[in-house]
Amino acid sequence: MSWTHDTIQTIAEHISTRARKWIRVLHLLSAGLWIGGTAALTSVICLFHPQSPAELLAQNRILMTIDFFIIAPGALGCLASGILYARRTPYGFLRFRWIIAKWLVNIGFIVFGGLVVVPWLERGIARSLAIQDIPTETWSIIGMHLTVNTLQWATIILVVIISVFKPWGRTRFDV
Repeated sequence: MSWTHDTIQTIAEHISTRARKWIRVLHLLSAGLWIGGTAALTSVICLFHPQSPAELLAQNRILMTIDFFIIAPGALGCLASGILYARRTPYGFLRFRWIIAKWLVNIGFIVFGGLVVVPWLERGIARSLAIQDIPTETWSIIGMHLTVNTLQWATIILVVIISVFKPWGRTRFDV
């Protein structure tokens, strides 16, 4: 079967306007989780400065909890709803460069989170359990938290800008 614009338009028309709206609701709620979780991380990092090993452990556990239960579901929800949206609307998976950019950013964020951020947070919890006194390197740890958090905000802002302005045109792919 040849995937022409008319074929894809016909497939996309099989989903009702109401279903499209529910997919959009899922996408926006997921984005809200992602943004809200990142705001929560920022608050914990900027407002909570541990003075004891127990407080450092609490901070690291809070950061891990926010990442696992708010940010990760938000990013995965954006991915899942994006797949539904691409499959069930004329936008498609690869038809527009701005959609490809959103796929790359979203998947890159999820992979980076799973391969870098989560192990880093787990090591932070393990270190917190092992120390007897707050090390002088606590400020370097806070600096790393702020760096990762800044990257998260940059990612979110980039995706929002791409979503609103749709800066790049069509590709030669019609999928």
